Amino acid sequence: MARGRGRGGRRREDRQKAKQRQINRALKLSEINSKARYQQEEYLRRRQQAEREALRKAQGEGSQQPRPDKNDEASSSSSESEDERQTPYDLLVTSLQSNRDQSSSEEISESENDDDDDDDVQEEEDDIESDEDSEQEDITREHDGEDVSTDNEEEETVPEDIPSDEERTVKGKKRKKDDVGKDGALEQKKKKLKSKREEQEKEGQWSSDGESEVEDLEEEKTTTGKDPFWQQVTTELQEDQVDKLGQQSNWAKKEATWKVLGRLQHTYCPDVPNKSIAVNKDSITKMNVRGLLCTNWVDVNGAGSQKNAEEIKTSSDGEFTARQRELFSLIHGYKDLYYSERTHQNGEELRKLYCLHALNHVLKTRSVLTRHNSKLKLGAEVNPDSDEFQDQGLTRPKVLLVVPFREAALRTVQVIIQLMRRPDGKQVEVMNKKRFQDEYSELEHAPPKVPLPEDFEATFAGNIDDHFRIGLSVSRRNIRLYSPFYLSDIIIASPLGLRTVIGAEGEKDRDYDFLSSIEVLILDQADTYLMQNWEHIQHLMQHMHLQPKETHETDFSRVRMWYLNGWAKFYRQTLIFSSIPSPEINAIFNKQCHNYSGKVQVSNPPARGTICQVALQLPQVFQRVECSSFTQAADARFNFFVSQILPQMKDGNMQRTLFFIPSYFDFVRIRNYFRQEDITFAQICEYTTQANISRARQYFQRGDRPFLLFTERFHFFRRYRIKGIRSLVFYELPLFPHFYSELCNMLETGGEEGVSDRTCTVMYTKYDAQRLAAVVGASRCGHMITSSKSVHMFVTGEQG
Repeated sequence: MARGRGRGGRRREDRQKAKQRQINRALKLSEINSKARYQQEEYLRRRQQAEREALRKAQGEGSQQPRPDKNDEASSSSSESEDERQTPYDLLVTSLQSNRDQSSSEEISESENDDDDDDDVQEEEDDIESDEDSEQEDITREHDGEDVSTDNEEEETVPEDIPSDEERTVKGKKRKKDDVGKDGALEQKKKKLKSKREEQEKEGQWSSDGESEVEDLEEEKTTTGKDPFWQQVTTELQEDQVDKLGQQSNWAKKEATWKVLGRLQHTYCPDVPNKSIAVNKDSITKMNVRGLLCTNWVDVNGAGSQKNAEEIKTSSDGEFTARQRELFSLIHGYKDLYYSERTHQNGEELRKLYCLHALNHVLKTRSVLTRHNSKLKLGAEVNPDSDEFQDQGLTRPKVLLVVPFREAALRTVQVIIQLMRRPDGKQVEVMNKKRFQDEYSELEHAPPKVPLPEDFEATFAGNIDDHFRIGLSVSRRNIRLYSPFYLSDIIIASPLGLRTVIGAEGEKDRDYDFLSSIEVLILDQADTYLMQNWEHIQHLMQHMHLQPKETHETDFSRVRMWYLNGWAKFYRQTLIFSSIPSPEINAIFNKQCHNYSGKVQVSNPPARGTICQVALQLPQVFQRVECSSFTQAADARFNFFVSQILPQMKDGNMQRTLFFIPSYFDFVRIRNYFRQEDITFAQICEYTTQANISRARQYFQRGDRPFLLFTERFHFFRRYRIKGIRSLVFYELPLFPHFYSELCNMLETGGEEGVSDRTCTVMYTKYDAQRLAAVVGASRCGHMITSSKSVHMFVTGEQG
């Protein structure tokens, strides 16, 4: 038995019928409109043709008859015929044509908006369209709509017979009067809009960053010659200069000493116009920094650290710390910078500094683009021989910021949001903020059972995931997180996150086109990358500024010439911040940084070294390994260890020896040798499981395993305290100099026979001068490298 329809079924059918009626009504209206448009065009065509024939006839009769008197009515009607030809009918046709073109353009724009993502559309509107253009467009549409409605009303009452010349003249006068009235209303609206804009510009309320477009234009005119941003992006290099920039062996070097930074090594190309480095003592408002950033900088810089806040207050300008003042003079001048004295105490003040510089660069770039887009939209003429509108790169991303962990990315984005705070004090609108907070916030983990070093807690605070990448799109109204790379202004990523995107040669899904137009590259905490995987940084640098595989909808008529010439690497600024000097970082800075503005390295040789931090009385023997070249250093060190060091350790009095091995490759080589020689040992490296770590520590502490192989990367990521150490052997000096004193101080709870039984042996070569100087001091290092003696001993903890 069939069941009757319920109330829900009837409602569903009613909705479907109503929807079908709407569709039918829309189709009928569309058919009526098309038919009316056709009739209207046909009527206009017939009327214009009749008018031309009447005009020809009138002109023929006028040439045969004598010229009438000025007071005659015929003369007035014939004189008005010329106005008649252009006023009523031509205006009507022009109005209809403009409305048809406008409706078709609106349909095209609507279809494009439907295909694109809503966020992308909002981004384009924020960056390109101005409020004045949108209001002006609305006024024009209202005016055109009135014309069309008037024409449609006349179409219903059009007579079949063509009117006489007198009737046509009267109607032409009336319509001309109406058009003049409408044009007057339009002009009044334009004047009101212009006055409103002027008031907003005076009050500084036109743009969300507190700067009007007029101020931007004035800034462009007045600061083009002195603003470092304009100098960096508008300087045109010659081919001979580019050839000399590529040969860095010909670059000149000079040294300078500043009050806070100390010794600076300035490297530059003599054949390229270059300014000497100097401390800029001007206020931030006079440094050509965007007004919004200047307004927020003092509050942002003073927050977070009581020590920095006090130092800023006591400074002469109340804006920078002494270190920030000197560093910003170099950074704002678009010099490449390698600062190797970053610590967990000054890390945040450095972060705020490079965020200020990155945002200033992005906002200035976007301001130029927006201004030129407005000019082109208003019909500005483009001179093909001029570079006025060449303001873009091959792709949109301009700043690449590399940080090691998600916690560092979180803090960086927070500083950017604070610097972009609106003039009224409200936070800038941040899209996808909740998702970002969830993915980058601190993970819950158990607190350590024993206190750990302060630098370890600062480095590994928060979320320490090292695989991430995120794009930021910065506009005057909002900040969009997780924007696609090719719609982003700033990219924040880890080395591993970038490596997975760049890929390797032969892989299908690889992409590195977004690196083609990077103008500011920032590597923060570069020393941490040495403990992660330095090969990722080398891979990144090899793919910078390569020719893109795709166009990515680039308007090549607006691409700067130095991008098209393949000279982008000579305009890129590179900022490297590290806690230690390293040969690997030096190689990147010296060989892959070609900035024509020059580069500066902060190089202060250590005076004392970390050997002074060893708290117990301990004899420390430094033995120099002789080698003729750097490539032979690894083999020479291994042979010296096997023939000279290891036989001494096999003695019964030298049990419980910890071998500290910085390189994992050396660790594997020694481990294989121990196994080959049947030497009993325990091992702990960064790849050892937690169970094997605990087991190896117990075996070594009890003396069941006399030797323990220990890597630097494990100590960097874990900082375990190894008990039972009686002798310590440094196969190579540690990369981080404070690890030397930390391991030496572990011997304090070691042997049972007393402190005198504990020993420390260090192997070094002349190519380890940088690490050796950080441990023993610069003056002692020079003597130990050049001395005829190959063995040197230090005893710490002595009285007097």
